Formats: sequence, structure tokens, C-alpha cells
Amino acid sequence: MIHVAIGTKAQFIKMAPIMVALQEKGIEFNLIDLGQHSMITRNLREELGLKSPDVTLSSGKNVARIGQGIRWLSGLLIKGLSRNWLKQHVFLNRPGVCLIHGDTVSTLIALCLAKRAGLTVAHVEAGLRSFNILEPFPEELVRLLAMRFADILFAPSAWARDNLATMGYGRKTVLISSNTSVETVFSSLSKAVDLGLGLKNYALVTVHRMENIFSRQRLEFVLALIERIARDIPVVFVQHPPTVNQMVKFGLQERLERLRNVTLSHILSHAEFVHLLDLCEFVVTDGGSIQEESYYLGKPCLLLRKKTERMEGIGRNVVLGECTLEAAERFIREYPHLSHAREGFAGIRPSKEIIDHLNSIGMA
Repeated sequence: MIHVAIGTKAQFIKMAPIMVALQEKGIEFNLIDLGQHSMITRNLREELGLKSPDVTLSSGKNVARIGQGIRWLSGLLIKGLSRNWLKQHVFLNRPGVCLIHGDTVSTLIALCLAKRAGLTVAHVEAGLRSFNILEPFPEELVRLLAMRFADILFAPSAWARDNLATMGYGRKTVLISSNTSVETVFSSLSKAVDLGLGLKNYALVTVHRMENIFSRQRLEFVLALIERIARDIPVVFVQHPPTVNQMVKFGLQERLERLRNVTLSHILSHAEFVHLLDLCEFVVTDGGSIQEESYYLGKPCLLLRKKTERMEGIGRNVVLGECTLEAAERFIREYPHLSHAREGFAGIRPSKEIIDHLNSIGMA
């Protein structure tokens, strides 16, 4: 039996190709929604063509504040203390393999629950490293734990595979052709959407990482950067709920709303966001998934981080911004030279490679 234990928007987006392929092949799987982004993922599942969760471990609300996160996390850990309860109510008394994904708190929870229940654990998107525990935190730590204790590691690149081999995990590593997100990007891009913006030649901005939004200094920098970009071209700023919360807390949201040449947007569907990304001049983000998506689409990307765990686009279309206006100014001057052509990504099917491997070892 294949179990898929995920909880965030990004995990649903990246695991969707695997689950859709399982549905198309008629292969039974148990979808466990850990509920970290439960309100967002309800609509996302429908958009991506996924079935409803077989098991839901959720309060029904998004985890957008620290207090909510503590309550959500403690609730899941308490449930995980009972091995028999886990086997019966989460993994449906069906032994097999549990697919976990990425580097979020949901990844760590899924790993702990599956291991506690005695399942084989396969980590999708393994081998990514920033080589700095604090950049990003806690993702780098989560990755180290997931790669240490998972039984199968699906590496999305030769670089990731080599990292795993250096860590001594080569024997449990399976190299696949790319990250599964590439499939969702081009699937979403093929869908018709109406953005209703009426804008051309705009910059796309979105930030949501803890090290940025929980720092007043970092958020003031983001605001100053938006002001700077808006002097040249329109800006579309897609705000995540936690970002709005912190902007309000630091008294920055009203200042943001008064800016000219800046359009504020709530969270969009994945198809809408991919089309927004595809049509922009460049993107400013702190998200690793958006770094990947900008690489697939050949879009210049200013990454507001000091370290990244992904090599996609680095040295080509992606520039590490280091959260300084000097680095941002260089990017604004040079971004027209950073675009690159798409390189046949649309035909890649890493989801099939993962399912084929699970089938070869009797897990699918």
C-alpha cells in the first residue's frame, strides 16, 4: 500500500503528479492530509485533480501564526504516541511505503508518524542542501533528519544525488530526472485563466519565509525594494496570510497600500500564479519552489536569501539577493540578460520514474 503524507500547499503541488499518475493507473493509495495549510489545500486539490484525503489530521484552519503552529504540532505529536492508533486510524492497517516530501514541519511529522507505525519511508526531493543550519531554518535541519531516517531517497538531480552519496546515503538513493514540480508547472500553464490585471511589463513579488517576515528589518527592506522597483515598472505583490499578519504587526501594511504603481494580490490558484509568473518581466521571491518554477519558465529571479538549497537557475536566471539594496540594484540593471529559453522541460515525467521504482520493489 502506498501512503502519501503531506500538509502544505507546496507539497500538494509537487506531489500532485505522483498522485494523479497513481489515480490514472488505478493504483490504490492513502492520502493523509496533515493539515498545515488545510484551508488552502481544499481548493488546490480540486484544481490539481486530486481525490479528497482518506485521512485528515487537521483543525480545519491554516497554520499562519506561531501559536496556531504550536497547537497543531503538539496535537499531531500526541496522536503519534500510540502506535496502534496510528496503524489503525492513519495508515488504515495497511503496511507498505509512506511517501513524504521536502523540508517542512509536515515532512518531519510525516516521517515520525510513518516510522512509529513501522512503514518504509520514501523521501521525495531528497539531497537538497544549503549547508547552513540557520539558512533556511528549520528546513535544513528537517532535510538532514528526513534523509537520515528515510529508507528510500528520491534525488531530483545529479547534484542532489552526489550530496547524498557524500553523506553516506548512496545505497538508498534513486536518481530521477527532475523535481516533480516541473510537471505541475506545465500542466498549470496549459490551463486557461483570466488574471484580470490589465498590466504589461510588470515585476512579480512574493515573500513568506520566516527569516524574512518575522524580521521588521527584512520586511522594511522588502517594502523599500518594492518602492524602488515601482519607480520603473508596475509591481504585483502576492501576499501570503502570514506576510500580511506581520506587515500589519509592524505597521507596514498601510504604507504598502498607499504605494503607487503597486497591485496587491491575495493567494492565487496555482494556475493563476504560474501564468502571472510566465507573463512578468522578473520575479522577486524568497521561495525555493518559485526559484524552480522561474527556472523552468526562463524568468529572471531575484532570490531574497543568503543561501539556497537548490541549484536550479543559479548562475543563469537566478541571483541570490542577500537582502541588500545594492544587490537588488545590480539585478534590476542586469535582469534583461538573465532570461533563458525553456529547454524541453514539458516532456519530463519524474512522477512515472518514482512509481516505476516503487513497482520494481513491490511497493506499488
